[in-house]
Amino acid sequence: MNRRRFLKSLGIGSALLTALTTLVISASPASPPVRFRSVPVMRAASPPETSLRVGFRFVSNSRTAIVGGVRYLAQFNGDGKITDSDVEGGGRFNVVIDTSPVPKTIVASGKWKAKKLMSFNLIGTYGAIAAGILEMKVDLVPDGGSVVEATLRLACDLAAAGLDSGEEEGFVLDVPGTPFTLGGTFGPFEPWHPVAGGPTNGLSVFNPLKED
Repeated sequence: MNRRRFLKSLGIGSALLTALTTLVISASPASPPVRFRSVPVMRAASPPETSLRVGFRFVSNSRTAIVGGVRYLAQFNGDGKITDSDVEGGGRFNVVIDTSPVPKTIVASGKWKAKKLMSFNLIGTYGAIAAGILEMKVDLVPDGGSVVEATLRLACDLAAAGLDSGEEEGFVLDVPGTPFTLGGTFGPFEPWHPVAGGPTNGLSVFNPLKED
C-alpha cells in the first residue's frame, strides 16, 4: 500500500533525529551520489522518561460475521492524540449492510469521538512513525440519532521495520447492548483480508509528536 500521501504531515520526535546516521548510495557510476538516511528501529522496552505524546490516524474498514446471509461493514476514518492518561480525537463513520446490492444500504452514518483511554502499547518506532495498539472508549453520534457508547481498538504493524503488534492492522469495534458485540448476534466489527495473504482493508499509523 502507498503510505506517502497519508503520512505526509506526520512529525518526528527530536530524540529520533539524533539517532539517524547517513548512508551514501551511488545511483549509478555516471550519476552523482544519492544520499539517504538509515533509520534504526527503536523498540519500546521501557516507559519513556518524558511524557508520552503520540498521534494516530487511520482509514479502515471492518466487518461482522455473516448471519442468515447478512453481514455488516463499518467504514471509519479519524485521527487524534494520545498522552500518558488521556486520548482525544474523532472522525466519521458509515455502517452499511455489506451483503446488500450496490450502492449498499447505509444503516447509520455520523461522527465518532474519543471518550476515554483504556490502554496504549507503543511497540516501537521507525523513523517518523510507530507501531502499537490503542484501545479507547468512544461515542458514536449518528446523524439525527442518539449517542451510542462503544469500544474502539486500533492496531498498527510496520512490516518494513519488523514491528508486529500481534493483531490484524485496522480496528475492532465493539458496541455493547447491540448485536455488534462479543457474544452478540453478529459479533464485533473486525479487520479482514480482501485477498488471501494480502493486507487488511485499511491503513492505520501512530507517530511520535514533536515537543512544543
